[in-house]
This record gives sequence, structure tokens and C-alpha cells, in this order.
Amino acid sequence: MKRVLLIRSLRDSELLLAGCATLAFAFTWLRIWVASHIQVDAFVKFFSESFKMLQELLPVPVADLASPLGRVAFSFEEFGLVLLLGLWTVARGSDCLAGRIGAGTMEMLLAQPVRRFTLVSTHTLVTLLGVIGIASAAWAGVAAGLRFSKFEPPPTLATVTPAVLNFISLGVFVAGAATIASALCRTRSAAVGAVVGFYIVEIAIMVVARLADQFGWMGWLTIFSAYEPTMLTLSVQRDPAAGWTLLWQYNGCLVGLGALLLAGSAAIFCHRDVPAPL
Repeated sequence: MKRVLLIRSLRDSELLLAGCATLAFAFTWLRIWVASHIQVDAFVKFFSESFKMLQELLPVPVADLASPLGRVAFSFEEFGLVLLLGLWTVARGSDCLAGRIGAGTMEMLLAQPVRRFTLVSTHTLVTLLGVIGIASAAWAGVAAGLRFSKFEPPPTLATVTPAVLNFISLGVFVAGAATIASALCRTRSAAVGAVVGFYIVEIAIMVVARLADQFGWMGWLTIFSAYEPTMLTLSVQRDPAAGWTLLWQYNGCLVGLGALLLAGSAAIFCHRDVPAPL
């Protein structure tokens, strides 16, 4: 039964996964190719003179961001790539429970000789495999971008590993957040709205914490304080021992919270009454 559920879950989401992975590959490839054609002096001058206030929002100083490795690693903080990750995780997480209940398929599934935990775990496994797949596609896009870039010298693909790992960790957390919203909400639209609202609040907190020194403590209230692919990549490059320690701390925070949310959603679903579809 587990094998049947896994295959069915893969088939239901293969088009979405293929689309997100293809776009992630193309996005990182094109972005790195474009970034390699930007003159460093012009880049630093542009941000230093025209966007002085916005420098506080940058993950690292402008000079570090202008380096070849900084420009490559920053690809994983671009809105387009993070949006693709969010599209996959929110779509899959919200469909895990609330989506099935709303579609009327949950009652049919529970009528079969299958445990509720199996329904959640098989669906979640496919979601997490998709996160790894999108991250791998983005990493392949980085490799293609570096192959055709104008960086002198170009950074190696291995140096971007910290950014990829941080990207996967963010996907685990968002998958957990979407799944527990699916367990708590009656409809899929309500679950999606809850996750999107959470995202907006977290981004607002991050912006306020970075722009106003007196509100710097608010950075501890947002999960985006643990998503710093550019900073972590440069830290590992400069001081591998300290950088990898910091990387595992940040990733451990995201993965740990994601695992707690996934466990909570499974516990809620296993002990709740399933409402009739609307």
C-alpha cells in the first residue's frame, strides 16, 4: 500500500515538479550568466551611491556581494527561485490533508486498509524529494551558468554547496508549515492563505529588523534569519571550520522546526475527526 501511495503521489505532482525544476535550472543559469557580465566597479558604485538605504537589507556588504562567489550565491536569495520553492512546498503541503478532504478523496482513502500516518508520511516524502529535486536543478543551473560565465576566475561548483544546503533546509521548513496549516484548516484555500500570510509577516519583520537598529532583536522572530545562503557561502570560503559550524546551526534550526511541524501535523491528523467535504 505504501508503494501504491508513493507512486500515486508522484504521478499527481510530476508535472508541477518538472515545471518547477526546469524553471529553477533556467533561472539560475540565466541569472549567473547575466551577473557575470556586470562590471564590479559599476556594481559597487550603483549600490553605494544610488541605494544607500537599501544596503541595510543586503545579506552581506556590497563589496562581498560584488565578488564572483557572492553574485553566484545570491542567486538562492532571488525572489524567483524562492518563489518556485514556495510554489512546490505550499501546493504539496496544503494538498496533504485539507486538499484531500476538500476534494472528497480522503474518505475513500481512509476506507482502505491504510494507516493515517502512512497517508501523511508518503505524501510528505514525495514533497521533500521534490525539494531536493528543485535544489538539484538549481545547482545544475549554477554549473551551466558558470560554464558560460565571464567570471575571471569563476568560482567552483563545490563552493556553492552551503547555499544549496540552506535552500533545501528552507524547503523542509516551508513544507512543514504548509502541512500543519493543512492539518489545522478545513479547506485548502484557507491553508494556502495562512502560509502566505505567515510569509508576508515574516518578511515584514525581517525588513524592520534590518532597517532599524532598535528593532534588531526582532530578527530572532523570523525564520529568514536562518536563511542566509550568501553569507554562509562566503563564511565557509573564508573560514571553513567556523563557517561549516554556523551552516549546520542555521540548517539545523530550519530542518528541526520543519520536522516538528511535520510531526505535529501527523499527530493532529491521526487524532482528529475528518470532516465531510464541502
